[in-house]
Amino acid sequence: MRPFLELEPTTDQNFRIIGHGSRGNLTERLEQSFKIEEQDIEKACMMRFEAFHDIVSTLPDDEQSIVELDRNHPNTFAAMKIIYCSAIDHYLEGNYEIAAAQLEMLIDCDGEDPLEATEQLALCYMGLGDWECLEDIMGDLSDKRPIVPLIGCLKEFVQSGAVTTATAKGFDRFKEYAAEFRATQHPADEQYAAQINSERPSRAALARQFYLSAAPMLMSEYEGFIESLNGVTA
Repeated sequence: MRPFLELEPTTDQNFRIIGHGSRGNLTERLEQSFKIEEQDIEKACMMRFEAFHDIVSTLPDDEQSIVELDRNHPNTFAAMKIIYCSAIDHYLEGNYEIAAAQLEMLIDCDGEDPLEATEQLALCYMGLGDWECLEDIMGDLSDKRPIVPLIGCLKEFVQSGAVTTATAKGFDRFKEYAAEFRATQHPADEQYAAQINSERPSRAALARQFYLSAAPMLMSEYEGFIESLNGVTA
């Protein structure tokens, strides 16, 4: 019997994940998980994790083999998005190690990182307190994003127990993000959802999205950090 997923080489020296039948239609499986998420987020996460396992079973089990994927092929790009979304699921559950492994796999599959997984990987390393791995990817993070100065602030906090004004200036340069971290409420309401899902989300909406992703990890793993950061950015 033909497998529902097959790895097919291309003339461009990369691979496509070819799907057969409903189980092989990764685009549809991802969309179904998004629809179910509205009523049952746990089930949606499980659907994505099951799809992730199907994808992994298609790839070589040799850890030394790196398979470059063809992001221009719809089913293959859906596979990449499933890996990313499943990593987000695990990250939000506090399973930083699993999430990091998934994101590392994704980046190995496409070094150009079209889904911008490197920033999320940095958050995972922050959650793990893995400063060596974090240092290894610093060169791949954009200094036009607040993640870089936030890492600098966190490093100082871990080393000295406080964030100084001089270090915090880099994060404070991202005004909307600093304001979001200072705010007392961060509603993920309909207005925010409409903004973040629009073609051009506002900087305020992007700042809230970043806060909602980073803050739970920072509060659970680094007690007092956000308060220290706010004390110098207020």
